[in-house]
Amino acid sequence: MSRNFVVKFVENIYEVISSIKEAFEKEDLVGLKKIIDETDPSVLVEVLNTMDSELRAKIVPYVDLIKVSKHISKLSDEAIIEIENYKGLDEIVELLYWLPSDEAVDFLQKLSPKTIAKILKTISPSKAKELRELLKYSPESVGGVMTSRIPVFTKGMKIADVLEEFVKKIKIGYYDTYNYIYIVDNDGKLIGWIDAKQTFIANRDKFVESYATNPLATVYPEADREEAARLAVKYDMIEIPVVDREGRLLGAVTIDDVLDIAIHELSEDLLKHGGLLEPIRLSYTSSTVKKLVVNRAVPLVILYVMNTIVGSIVAAFTHIIEKVAVLAAFLPMLADNSGNVGSQASTIIIRSLALGELSTKHVKYILMKEIALSLAMACILLPIAMLISFSITFLAYRNVYYALKIGTIVISALLVSVLISDIVGSMLPLLLLKIKQDPASASAPLITTIADITTSITYFTVATVMLGF
Repeated sequence: MSRNFVVKFVENIYEVISSIKEAFEKEDLVGLKKIIDETDPSVLVEVLNTMDSELRAKIVPYVDLIKVSKHISKLSDEAIIEIENYKGLDEIVELLYWLPSDEAVDFLQKLSPKTIAKILKTISPSKAKELRELLKYSPESVGGVMTSRIPVFTKGMKIADVLEEFVKKIKIGYYDTYNYIYIVDNDGKLIGWIDAKQTFIANRDKFVESYATNPLATVYPEADREEAARLAVKYDMIEIPVVDREGRLLGAVTIDDVLDIAIHELSEDLLKHGGLLEPIRLSYTSSTVKKLVVNRAVPLVILYVMNTIVGSIVAAFTHIIEKVAVLAAFLPMLADNSGNVGSQASTIIIRSLALGELSTKHVKYILMKEIALSLAMACILLPIAMLISFSITFLAYRNVYYALKIGTIVISALLVSVLISDIVGSMLPLLLLKIKQDPASASAPLITTIADITTSITYFTVATVMLGF
């Protein structure tokens, strides 16, 4: 997507909002309805997300929910609440029939329990049963994103009969996905699947199970939805069957769900790794200043308090800095370097954990590898640090021996700080995972602050010993 397209898209959103405001000010309801009807559904959804709550409450009654149904999953929680408050129950029920079952459940889960109960009583018994089955799963689980409206046929059926029913249901829009035809036994246990295209060239007189192959992976409904995304990437699957512990087929997670999960989790992890208190669920434009302040300021205050430890350490060694002022020149270089090393290590480990390459079982392997890696990096950095520190000190004092001593202090502190920062950066995500917290919470600012503390202690301790203070 080009930058110009993004800019025009955003400008279009604000143009629509401006036109809507103008129509309200003029009390031009006909003009307002025309603006809403002529706005592209994808833009209209972003308009609803971006505008303030007061204005959104006024225009929601004029929005055709069926028109935006394909983009309903992009609506913010706040916009969905406005729909609940200002749209009739019949309109919401009609919308649910237009949505794939997984999206319908996602929408329902954002409504109040009272509204959900009313909807389940209003819709058809078969639809209510389907939604209740999916509602029992957490939104963060595979069951919360799977769809149960998939082509499922029992073994013993002939290809001709399967195709007849398959095509009939496609025509009426019954299936949410039909890339594969799933074959089950009489108990509903998954036997295998067939590429839907293959069935059209298969022998019509053969039994359907004779063409079935085993999917490369299946997933349980209770599993974290990230597991489905990881399996899809690992095995290059566009659809993953969901089965219970007995192997009975429950549904499938489709490629569009996998992409949504991947984008959501990536955004969440990036925000956490950036040091936000919690992920911002809405887009930047639809997040209020208050929400942004809470998410960004609170972690900064915590880190600010932690950074006072660095100040206290420096203050404790003021007597050394007063006598050897040049030491202060190298502290920022050492602190930044160790912070960067720690952040690099944590980012690599978090990525590997997300891809399933590593787990808490690999602590020893990771520790040994990171120690070797940090020592190798130190071999590259130490000569550069020695050259810089020696040159600056020599130019200041014109004393080769003294410059060598200061250089030795700097590279000694660098070696220790790189080693410690690398270990902290790589082990902290594993520790968080061990205590059942999100590894992405090992944010770059937190790693940097810890690195600053360890570097300051190491640097001034080495200086105290080597200079004899």
